[in-house]
Amino acid sequence: MKVENKIMYHIHTSNEYDDMWRENNEFMVDDNFISKCGRAIPDFNTICYNTDGEKGSLAYAIKYYLEEEIEHQDPEVMRDLLEYVYMIISNANRTKCEMALEICRSNYFSSLPSRLHSIWGTDKDGIEFWRHKLLGSDVYELSLTGELFKSSAILLPNDNLTLEESIKQAEYYWNPVFIPEAEKKKEYLFQGKVLVKKKLL
Repeated sequence: MKVENKIMYHIHTSNEYDDMWRENNEFMVDDNFISKCGRAIPDFNTICYNTDGEKGSLAYAIKYYLEEEIEHQDPEVMRDLLEYVYMIISNANRTKCEMALEICRSNYFSSLPSRLHSIWGTDKDGIEFWRHKLLGSDVYELSLTGELFKSSAILLPNDNLTLEESIKQAEYYWNPVFIPEAEKKKEYLFQGKVLVKKKLL
C-alpha cells in the first residue's frame, strides 16, 4: 500500500548499514538497496576453516574425518566441525527460504516490494517482540513515504520443504491472511523515502 509520512519503527542490528541509522538522516530504499536478506543468496557458501586457519570445502573436511579411524579423531575438532555443519545447514535453509520468497514474488506478486531490496519495519505494538527476536538494541522511529507491505513471520516457508514446495508455500506470505497468531508476528517491508526521526532505545 502507498503511504505518506507513515510512522513506523526499525530495530537496527549493529554492523548493518550503521552510517544510515542516524537521527534526521534521509535516504531512499529501492531496487539498488541490498538488504540482509538480499545478501543471503549471493553470500551463501559451504566454506570451513581448518586448525591452521586455511579455508576449504566443508564436504572435504567431513570426508577426511569419515576416512580417519574414530579413535584418532580429536573430540574438540569434531565439535567444531559439527558447529560448522549446523551453521551451513541453517544458512542453506535461510537461503532456500529467501530464494523461494523472491521466485514466488517475481512470478505472482511482482508489484510488491522485494525482501531482497527493502528495509524491514514494525509498528509500535511489535517493537518489544521483534527487539527480543532479532536481538537488536537500537530502535528508530521512522517516517516513511512509498510502498509498505504487511505480512507475518509465521507465514514464511518451513525449513523441511523442498525449494518447489517452499515457492508454493511462499504464496501465503505474499497474500497473507491475518489470523491472531499471524498478527502477533507481523512484519513490514518498505521501499521509498525513509526519514530517521529519532532513536528511541
